[in-house]
Amino acid sequence: MTVADGDPAANVARADALVRGAPDADVYLLPELFTTGYAHDAWPDAARDATPRALEVMQALADARNAWVGGSMVAATAGGGIANRLHLVAPRGPAPSSAVVTYDKAHLFPPLGEPERMVGGTARVRTRVGRGDAAADAALSICFDLRFPEQYRRDAADGATLFLCVSEWPHPRGETLRLLARARAAENQAWLALCNRVGPSGAGDGSVYAGGSCVVAPDGTVVADAGEQQDVVVVGEVDVAAAERARKAFPVLPFRVAGVDL
Repeated sequence: MTVADGDPAANVARADALVRGAPDADVYLLPELFTTGYAHDAWPDAARDATPRALEVMQALADARNAWVGGSMVAATAGGGIANRLHLVAPRGPAPSSAVVTYDKAHLFPPLGEPERMVGGTARVRTRVGRGDAAADAALSICFDLRFPEQYRRDAADGATLFLCVSEWPHPRGETLRLLARARAAENQAWLALCNRVGPSGAGDGSVYAGGSCVVAPDGTVVADAGEQQDVVVVGEVDVAAAERARKAFPVLPFRVAGVDL
């Protein structure tokens, strides 16, 4: 998805149209900071006003598509600060699977001013997404988190079979994004779904976001790939049992060595 920096109304409308026109799926992901981008001046007002409105739209989408809808936005913290918060909204029904699940980005990115303007998260977050035997134990993460493999390893060791990651990752590091996404999946024998912003920044700094949204299998194979297409939805099938089969056929996690990688 392309993002109009500092224009939540336009971005929410674009996200709404993309998801409503997308193929059927159980989970839809939107990019990191999809309502504002890194328009720092827009963050306080967006956290107060635009994020609650965007959540209403995400809930309506979840209900209309009978699916989970996730994306990160600036959000107000209990202490009066701002967090980069991934919201995963479940569809409502006779027996909803969960309320809105949130994860605050733990690893804040210094080059884009996050540590000075945001409060970092301090907890990993996992939740069930999907239904019945097809449901996955999903762990949530955001962008720069991908460079810290310990977070993903701990989630996998605790049972996660799917990583949901949203990002706003620019060129010239696009190849690194895909490398890290594939590595996090392969080393943990888990699925990974990545949604990254694409296209030029509107901030006038010359940044171009790398796209590369994809679904990665537990062996690191990319099974769905958006490339650098703008405003497009690609769908990949996640077979949760494949992660479990991979871990039984070629065990890795049980052989971690205390004092070295525990």
